[in-house]
Amino acid sequence: MTPRRIVSLAFLAAFGAAAALFVRTPATNAEAAYNGKPEIVAATFASAWCSSCKVLKPKLAKVIPGFKNEPVAFVEFDFTFGANNDIRAEAEEYGVETLYDEHKGATGFTVIVDYDTGEVLDTLTMNFSEDAMKSAIARAIAIASSTDGSAGKSVEAAN
Repeated sequence: MTPRRIVSLAFLAAFGAAAALFVRTPATNAEAAYNGKPEIVAATFASAWCSSCKVLKPKLAKVIPGFKNEPVAFVEFDFTFGANNDIRAEAEEYGVETLYDEHKGATGFTVIVDYDTGEVLDTLTMNFSEDAMKSAIARAIAIASSTDGSAGKSVEAAN
């Protein structure tokens, strides 16, 4: 093999690896599958180099389809190439820009947030089983559904 061919193959391999990193692999293909106004946002902070993410994301991907018709928006903030304005714009779209600003660049967890109040209801990590994730998301939907949007006060308490 000639040196020129070796360099060409190395360049192709590097280009292929870079292209693979640019392809976004969300926590699920059902990302933002719920078409109505969500009650909660489950925001995953991840990156390609995060070892905790390699455990968390497959579990979460198995859990998410069970919430397809529930008022939850699943979103992933991918910090493989660092924090940037595009990721922040996505956080603003889901109303979690404050959360993004607090945690930008950190990876390996999913924060469940009440869409109306911005209150953090739970945080999922790689240590959660699939069943525990399902329970935490269902519990967060129940909590958010019972609020009237005023700092987490329940509708009953407001009456």
